[in-house]
Amino acid sequence: MAERQYLGQGSTTSAEKFWYVLGCIYFGAAYFQKVPVKKALSEYGLVEMTGAEKFWYVVECIFFGAGYFAKVTIKKALSEVRNAGGVPTV
Repeated sequence: MAERQYLGQGSTTSAEKFWYVLGCIYFGAAYFQKVPVKKALSEYGLVEMTGAEKFWYVVECIFFGAGYFAKVTIKKALSEVRNAGGVPTV
């Protein structure tokens, strides 16, 4: 069973790191999937986006709203998270 992780205190396995880098090399696909997630988290005040991430989020939104629609589903999932394990309510 996987070890429980908490926001800001999680880690990735060596296999996850490998596949993320490989995904980034392949036309930046993994990076572009990460940007809407960071946008959703930033709207909850959990992370701060870099200038590059903000730029690419806007580009993704211009491109048929892909960034926005990806963020909406992530934000919906985050809205259903219960406050457990001492994670502060934002």
